[in-house]
Amino acid sequence: MHSLESPFLSIITINFNNLEGVKKTMASVFSQSFESLEYIFIDGASTDGSKDYISTHADRLSYWVSEPDAGVYQAMNKGIKAARGTYVLFLNSGDEFTTSRVLQEAMEASNFSADIIYGDYEFENGRKTYPDTVTPYFLFKSSLPHQSTFFKRIIFDRMGYYNETYKITSDREFYLKCVLEGTIQFEHIPLAVARFDRKGISNDAAFQELKRKENEQMLRFHLGACYDDYVRFREMEHALNKHQRNQWQWYLNRFRKKWNTLWNSRS
Repeated sequence: MHSLESPFLSIITINFNNLEGVKKTMASVFSQSFESLEYIFIDGASTDGSKDYISTHADRLSYWVSEPDAGVYQAMNKGIKAARGTYVLFLNSGDEFTTSRVLQEAMEASNFSADIIYGDYEFENGRKTYPDTVTPYFLFKSSLPHQSTFFKRIIFDRMGYYNETYKITSDREFYLKCVLEGTIQFEHIPLAVARFDRKGISNDAAFQELKRKENEQMLRFHLGACYDDYVRFREMEHALNKHQRNQWQWYLNRFRKKWNTLWNSRS
């Protein structure tokens, strides 16, 4: 992988003290049938054996380093700066590709002209599917999966790198900045690219309050006056969904009562 002069894809993995995740993610990358890629590994000075394990595979890496960092986004930025591919994808330790052919299938599902090409992802008990169109309101409510996103590398030169002042929400911020910029092209491919390890910081219950605060701060900054409008619209959506659920429950209860009456009348 490391000998390619101009790989099409740079896969970047970041890690801190997650040796089992390193093993799983590396095996997934090494199994890929797609060949025009380089593999970059950024480790945050792990002390659990991760560094030694990574070093044993150094000949299959185009770049790797193990040194202290200031968090996830500084590590991701290091990876971007080391990348040489036309596109980059972040598959962090613990995450894995869904199959050994999925990168090849992704290449066949798109002509790869868009700036940001995103797929779907799987998790332990299901699959997350994303819309074909990304709007500011969608990113107000949710985000896209960096594990299943191919970013054109030059977009980071144009839009800047990940905001290292945040601990959790910078990837969501980057997507939002790109949507608001107005000319960056997004494309959805209906393919589950990655299997997401949900044990990361963004899903850790201990960090949910920090996540909420960072999201509110970031969204208020970028959406301005639209933020309060979006809050009200989301509340209206929730109320409507609740009303529809209650209405369906009423119909269901009515059907059950009628069915029970008919059934009992047979005896």
